[in-house]
Amino acid sequence: MKKQILTACAAALVAMAMTGCEKTGTIEGVVLDPFTEQAVPMPTVWMDSTIFTTTKEKYPYKAELQKGEFKFEKVPVGSYRILAGRSKYIKSRNPVQTSEAEPNLKVKLYIYSDQVNPGLYKTGEKAPTKINNDWVLFSTQCTESVAGYRLEMAQSTDGAKVPPKADKKGKKAKGKTAAAATKTLTLKEPLVVDSKLNVLYVNASSVTAPLVAKTFAAIEDKVANHKDCKGFVETDVKGIFPDKSKSTDLKVTYVAENLYKITGDLPKGKQIIQFSQEGKTLQTYYFEVK
Repeated sequence: MKKQILTACAAALVAMAMTGCEKTGTIEGVVLDPFTEQAVPMPTVWMDSTIFTTTKEKYPYKAELQKGEFKFEKVPVGSYRILAGRSKYIKSRNPVQTSEAEPNLKVKLYIYSDQVNPGLYKTGEKAPTKINNDWVLFSTQCTESVAGYRLEMAQSTDGAKVPPKADKKGKKAKGKTAAAATKTLTLKEPLVVDSKLNVLYVNASSVTAPLVAKTFAAIEDKVANHKDCKGFVETDVKGIFPDKSKSTDLKVTYVAENLYKITGDLPKGKQIIQFSQEGKTLQTYYFEVK
């Protein structure tokens, strides 16, 4: 009986010892500029609420940091949040997870200059290359219609926009004087893009609500059919509007704080791409898909 009790106790001790041996692995990777895919030298990388950081005095891979590379060894398996940053850069926060079966992990982290302005950018360029929104002056405020663009807009010769009714009614100006003081601008042709969309979008502010990206078929329609839109001179003229019955969801992927990758297949023809949060439109772009 004594022997059986001792054997049971020994087995229990062995089980406890095995449970206490936590499996560890290596988490390593590189910090890149998302606009150029080039390494960012000497980043700071750390794992939230842990001892793992590249700022430790005895961090052994400081030479690799010159190439944007980092490595943390003997990391217990589990879920973490890994962060990367650098002076004058916007940092990133990324969840990572290792397991008993896969204790090692390689990751890519992205940080970008705090001088990059909000807007849409090309990918794979030598420097951040913005896609200028030449149609923003023609956009109107809509609620249900998502967006709208004027086909024409009056502008004073000094570059200031003319109030919608000023050029129609002739207020504050008379006859030839009024005509000489203004010029008519027309909506530019949409930017021609490939059907495979792959761009970066920098949001103007940090909010917890998810970013939503959609593309809609662009159609020419009477303003009278879009009474929720403000900013057109008369309701009997035409504008460019999105056809809400022909929409396509685009994929939004977090890259770094306020920065997202937008990908997807665009239908052929003229399209209006909308970025929104909590049902509110942040920005729209006018494209033609070849």
